Amino acid sequence: MSNNTIVGLKEKERRRRRVNRLKKTIIGLISFWMLFSLTAIIILTVSLCSSNKRVNKIAEKINSSGDAAEDVVPAEDGTDNPDDYIDDDNPDDSTENFEIEDPEQPNPNDNVDPDAKKVYLTFDDGPSENTEKILDILKEYNVKATFFVIGRTDEYSKSLYKRIVDEGHTIALHSYTHRYSLIYKSLDNYKDDLQRISDLVYDATGVRSKFIRFPGGSSNKVSHVSMRDIIRYVTEEGYVYFDWNAINGDATGKTYTVDELVDNVFKDCGKYDTNVVLMHDAESKTSTVEALPKILDKLIEDGYLILPIDDNTTPVQHIKVSTVVNN
Repeated sequence: MSNNTIVGLKEKERRRRRVNRLKKTIIGLISFWMLFSLTAIIILTVSLCSSNKRVNKIAEKINSSGDAAEDVVPAEDGTDNPDDYIDDDNPDDSTENFEIEDPEQPNPNDNVDPDAKKVYLTFDDGPSENTEKILDILKEYNVKATFFVIGRTDEYSKSLYKRIVDEGHTIALHSYTHRYSLIYKSLDNYKDDLQRISDLVYDATGVRSKFIRFPGGSSNKVSHVSMRDIIRYVTEEGYVYFDWNAINGDATGKTYTVDELVDNVFKDCGKYDTNVVLMHDAESKTSTVEALPKILDKLIEDGYLILPIDDNTTPVQHIKVSTVVNN
């Protein structure tokens, strides 16, 4: 065998060894990377599971404390009463050992002279999202009011009709369409509109309300029908209609600030033994929602009896029914 042949074979053997080393290096790197990745995935999975457990535990605590504290009555100094909260870390305070009852707000009429002047807060043109907000405020104050509703057939609105009744407020009838030109086109039109809103409220609540408010009031000037004829009809049908003798001004066409809405109420409220305040809970009346707590605070401070309209309420009427029915 020649020297050249021997040298060639050695060179070929060296190349083979280099290739083998390179292959082993690559395989080793790939194996290391796969092992590293698998380890990392396992660690991340364990960490994620642990984190989820912690998050779920925190969420449970938040939900639990939120349910317990949702209706907490503020203490007289404005701070929350720590006795109304649950320590989730203390097994003795867990909900498994006792049932939490929603604290009942005091009735602002409890300490009021029964012969004090009465005020009836009334809201026209709902339901809307503002109706829900107003109901929340009234619930916070434990105050009952009266809602003169219009026709809304969606499920959300029907649920608000029902909530009005379920929470002890008076549901009353305003109109179905609230379209003056249609409602007051003829006596038959008025009858049909009133029957439609009565049926809608009855279907949603089981209440056949007998309290009504004419769109624009009994003294409106837009009706093509004599309001005296309409008054005779509703009286014969057993309805009692209510106008108002105080307003917050949210339907006057002028934009009032929240404080001005409050001031408007008290310009007239208190002049009479029975005060019926006209306000609106339509979708656009957000300022009325903002003004309501201030109105309630002042009514309570001034010692009014705040009541919903019922059979004992003296009707406030611009055109008194006695001047129509008895003549």
